[in-house]
Amino acid sequence: MFTSSDGRLHPIWAFVLSALLSVVAFLVAGYSASAIAGDHVLRFETVFRPVLAVLLLAIFSWLLTVGNHVEDHRIAAQGLPLSAGWARQFSLGCGIGFLLVLVAVLPVVIWGSVSLRTSFSLYNLARAAILLGVLASGSLAEELMFRGYPFQRLVEATGPAGAIVVFSILFGVVHLSNPGASVWGLTVTIAIGVLLSVTYLRTRALWLPWGIHFAWNTVLGLMLGLPVSGLRLFNVAVHATVRGPKWLTGGGYGIEASAPGALAVVAGLILVWKLPLNRLANPAVMSQSENQDEPLLPDVTN
Repeated sequence: MFTSSDGRLHPIWAFVLSALLSVVAFLVAGYSASAIAGDHVLRFETVFRPVLAVLLLAIFSWLLTVGNHVEDHRIAAQGLPLSAGWARQFSLGCGIGFLLVLVAVLPVVIWGSVSLRTSFSLYNLARAAILLGVLASGSLAEELMFRGYPFQRLVEATGPAGAIVVFSILFGVVHLSNPGASVWGLTVTIAIGVLLSVTYLRTRALWLPWGIHFAWNTVLGLMLGLPVSGLRLFNVAVHATVRGPKWLTGGGYGIEASAPGALAVVAGLILVWKLPLNRLANPAVMSQSENQDEPLLPDVTN
């Protein structure tokens, strides 16, 4: 019922188990960060997000071993192969994320009102450097959770369309507890989930979606001083205040609950769909194919 004839865990059960363990990892990372940081928000995030990323990598590596019989290159098998071109894909993702934020923010600058308050003290610059690490580890953790092993197993079980729908909705729902969350914010966040899922499926690696996700949050929060899904934690050296109709500015949730934000996501989908993207060689798949006595690991690079 739970395994195939070769002893491998059926994809649907691998998805269910990995999803449950992802929730456990989230809770463990949260309780650990609270115990260390108390009510200090920045300290909490500095502990929580990296710990969550490490726990997810460890849990999914274990599942690949016991559930998929993958003995080598387990990080690569999750979508993070260090093959030729990985850095180029991550850099391209950062460039796309930067461009999409500019597309979303430009209408607000033109038709709304934006005021900036800056404070480039050594203290704030140090905080910004710490937050850069928080943003990098946080976006990686979310990609591992929503486009990593659980998503990949659901793709095997139901096909790409079903997996995109399930994980994009989940991606939107987990942001409902953020400040300023609304139905429109939920809708745009779900659309962002679709964009990142399609990006993974086009490359079968997490480098490009991780780059987009990281740059989107970093440019919005650190560089422009705008809310990131309602959070103002990242507005340290730059703090922006926008005025205008809610459909234009997104209100307290920010650009991710605005019409320009939605248009930027659509533009991103078109761009990712049309770009000539390469799939990276995955050593996890190649090492399995060299062993003729073992069934192949489902190819996450094709």
